[in-house]
Amino acid sequence: MSQPYTYGVWIVKPGREGDFIAGWRDLAEWTTANAPGAGSVQLFQDEDQPSRFLSLGSWDDKDAIAAWRSQLGFQERVAKLRELLETYTPANLELRVEVEGASVPAKRSAWADHLEARHGRT
Repeated sequence: MSQPYTYGVWIVKPGREGDFIAGWRDLAEWTTANAPGAGSVQLFQDEDQPSRFLSLGSWDDKDAIAAWRSQLGFQERVAKLRELLETYTPANLELRVEVEGASVPAKRSAWADHLEARHGRT
């Protein structure tokens, strides 16, 4: 079974971005404390369209997502957020592919060492 995620596209009323971020943080903190199966959650703000936000949350399984959405605490917090929104589009996602990026090693590469040895640079 692949990793399930929740995803949301939130279009906030102009000038209400700060209120939205605070309200979303409240929802996220409540979720991680009260929703069994919740993993990490992130909120992203579009640099080109500051009123557009994307949220992403990882979950243990689909049943955990359904249980979370049925809780009164979730429904109350989302209702408060909706007052700040022009639109909200939620979705459930399943991870199909993940490719880890190679981190840059702290030490020099063997190729750099080879070039320096060959060309006499130190």
